[in-house]
Amino acid sequence: MSRLQKLITAALSVSIIFLTAQVPWMAEYFYAQGLTRALGFWISRITGIVPFSFYEITAVLLLLGAAFLLVYAGSCLFKKYFTRLLRMLYRLGMAVLCVLALFGILYAPLYNRVSVYDALGISANIQVKEEDVVAAAQYYVEQLNQLSGELSRDEEGNVVPPYSFAETAKRINSKFDGYGNYFACYEVSPKAVALSVPMSYLGITGIYFPFYAEANVNTNIPAYDLPVTMAHEMTHAKGVSRENEANITAYVLCIRSQDAYLRYSGLMSAVSVTLNALSEENFKPLYECLLPEIKQEYRNANEHYKKYEGIIDTISGFFNDLFLKANGVHDGIQSYGSTVESLVALFWEQSGV
Repeated sequence: MSRLQKLITAALSVSIIFLTAQVPWMAEYFYAQGLTRALGFWISRITGIVPFSFYEITAVLLLLGAAFLLVYAGSCLFKKYFTRLLRMLYRLGMAVLCVLALFGILYAPLYNRVSVYDALGISANIQVKEEDVVAAAQYYVEQLNQLSGELSRDEEGNVVPPYSFAETAKRINSKFDGYGNYFACYEVSPKAVALSVPMSYLGITGIYFPFYAEANVNTNIPAYDLPVTMAHEMTHAKGVSRENEANITAYVLCIRSQDAYLRYSGLMSAVSVTLNALSEENFKPLYECLLPEIKQEYRNANEHYKKYEGIIDTISGFFNDLFLKANGVHDGIQSYGSTVESLVALFWEQSGV
């Protein structure tokens, strides 16, 4: 078989994988609750043996490898070693197709599975009015104010995590129980990223890397953000790929929790999302109802994230937007914030409305 024939065969195989992943029942039962989950379990058991992130090592190696390939390709062109260049391109093409095939098995089908909302027991795609969002925001503000005094703060006014990174993960893992077979039943052990500061410049607070079944968390984030961010990445590892669904799952798990730190993290996110969805007329009076220490913590967080904004963050966001749209998420990176309606539904549940 010639190299061209091998490339065509590999490309057809990848196409079949992605086409089957588009079929809802295949995506749900063959992949999400079958092959993808089984492979995720065994891969995570292997990569979880060591505490460091394989993802960030791979990211560095890929950057170095890309630089080497560019230099090598340029050298081949300059010296007119066209046979070597074609051989390199063939190997590169086969490597890309292998990566696509793995992605098509380990993650792509999850975009087409049954929505997480039924498993969580909350309504989705509901029509909400401004007054509904006002009521939800008011409820979350009141709950946040009541909870604030139960947590310690540092000299800058930020909440001090009462648990270690590993203990926080353990507590979040237990919150996935009771939702049937939707989420993978095995525990997820997220990893703290050593290169968290460079990750911040990319505008990334966490990333799930399906090739290692690895939930990576940027630890260079505000302390109140850590549980929700961790829960978000763990939700990806548990079988949810859509960003808005991972977001609402993280909010629901934390807000329903009786753990003060987890609940505080969820409420901080819920207040931020619902308040920012309001008109200025309704935003101001509700924002003023927040306790001074909570408003200070929001200001601290804004200042923290603002330090890392720039061209690198913009470029990273552009490629992330392309990636999401390529996987059928029409809103792209805007899907991260598509949670207001779900938070209103959660408010109705929590408040008994």
